[in-house]
Amino acid sequence: MRGVATTAAEAADGADAVILSLPAPEAVERVADELPRDVLLVDMSTGPPSLARRLAETFEAALDAPVSGGPRGAESATLTVMVGGSAESFARAEPLLRELGRPVHVGGPGAGQAAKLCNNLIAGVTMAAVAEACALAAAEALDPALLYDLLSSSTGDSRVLRTRFPLPGADPAHPVASGFEPLFALDLIAKDLALAHGLAEEHGLLTPVADAALGEYRAAQEAGLGRLDYSAIYLVRPG
Repeated sequence: MRGVATTAAEAADGADAVILSLPAPEAVERVADELPRDVLLVDMSTGPPSLARRLAETFEAALDAPVSGGPRGAESATLTVMVGGSAESFARAEPLLRELGRPVHVGGPGAGQAAKLCNNLIAGVTMAAVAEACALAAAEALDPALLYDLLSSSTGDSRVLRTRFPLPGADPAHPVASGFEPLFALDLIAKDLALAHGLAEEHGLLTPVADAALGEYRAAQEAGLGRLDYSAIYLVRPG
């Protein structure tokens, strides 16, 4: 049995494929620099499409394959895997990725990252809106459990609402019930919204709603909440 590797190159020695899942693009670049160029590189981190395209040019086979579904999806092997890269590389990696969930080939290099940033833009903005609504509900002394039941069967429903309702007493499976223990950290959603903003700028697009949400996540980070679940944005409300 091999011991713990001390470098990325040592960890990848003899491997046919290497999977990365790292918290920041800078970490991906540092690790990728140490890897042999003939491995199948599968980067499951969330980063800019431009980095995915650079990796595709550097390695013989590379895929950007960010995921959605969080720790619970990983535990149950039900992650959605958004894959960018060549059809040939996807065919090589698909059996491996199917062990983690449902891989979908979105397009060429960078397409998986672009899809993930679209997803997380929606998730981050939705959570900010849910937090505002819950602050209003708390001010009006509405019953959290009753409100959650109403919203989850009305037009305000969303997967974010159903997994991250930030008022206590509605659902014990939500992060608020465990002191906002992170399913997905606030630092990470802020990073992804910033990446989405940067991608929009590359295309000459504006993202005013996402930018406003990012401002609130930044305020939460400044309040020391970055390592909590991103539903902890509820704890920092203007007004």
